[in-house]
Amino acid sequence: MKYIAICAEGLEDITQKEIKEILKTSSKIIQPGRVLFEISSVQKLVTKTQSIIKLYEFKQQCKLHTEIKTFSLASPFRVVCSNHGEYVLSSQEVEKDVGEKFFAEGNTVDLKHPKTIVFVDIVDETIFVGIDLTPELLSRRSYRIKIHNQSINACIAYGLVRLSGYAGKKVFLDPFAKDGIIAIEAARYKKGKIFAYESLFPLVHNIEINATLAKVRKEMTISRIETEWLDTKFGEGEVDCVATAVPFPSKTQSENQVKVLYKDFFYHLSFILKKGGKIVCIAPTLILLKTFSEDFTIVEERSVSTSKLRYSVVVFKK
Repeated sequence: MKYIAICAEGLEDITQKEIKEILKTSSKIIQPGRVLFEISSVQKLVTKTQSIIKLYEFKQQCKLHTEIKTFSLASPFRVVCSNHGEYVLSSQEVEKDVGEKFFAEGNTVDLKHPKTIVFVDIVDETIFVGIDLTPELLSRRSYRIKIHNQSINACIAYGLVRLSGYAGKKVFLDPFAKDGIIAIEAARYKKGKIFAYESLFPLVHNIEINATLAKVRKEMTISRIETEWLDTKFGEGEVDCVATAVPFPSKTQSENQVKVLYKDFFYHLSFILKKGGKIVCIAPTLILLKTFSEDFTIVEERSVSTSKLRYSVVVFKK
């Protein structure tokens, strides 16, 4: 059977890599944030994935919702439409029209407790139709009860871990850990020496709570450390990988304050990061950050998004 994995736009290659590792099968990118693959069972992927937001069994593809053909399904059913384009009708109107088609075939409707969810996935000018296998988003993390207002989606966090080159048995650092999402996803992926640092005690406490609920607390070192003290915690070249959601100018933090943080960040990482080590940074914009990175080489830049949230990602190398 064919399946489509919905993932963060800009990190489709990470999802392809994960599908290959877990299911031992190839895949292809069919639209931004959409990866198609074929296999007999996806249960293992549903259980283990860290990069996939939603997964559905692929049935058909068309340009207009009026072209959607009915197929056999277990009743009762409901239709759910996800519209990521500028389609002429709203998601609710599409759900109503497609639902009427399946209802006319003798299928019963139950909006609260359906046995089958017909998923209509509109991406730009293409419509994919299938059966939703994950009504609850796979990107949701039950451990994440403490959420920072500048934190990021868990699937994106995992993608940053993979871009950093972390593969376990290495020293991984997030110096601006916020609610710990990046470091926790690293610990869930592979065991290693994982460090999550924050400058405020309340945030450190929140990270500890999330890590405990994720059952990776013993795999992590969580401390209140400011960037200016990083070289007192690690020896020269001791850190292998860094991935972090860097602070950025906002109502609570001025541009001058952020400049000081950026300067300290790169100055101390130039000492503790090993030669060839990578730093992966994410923020709504990283133009200012790049002006302080003269000792590092930019090896990759990406635009990454989920829904309407768009970020800049830059990979630096020492």
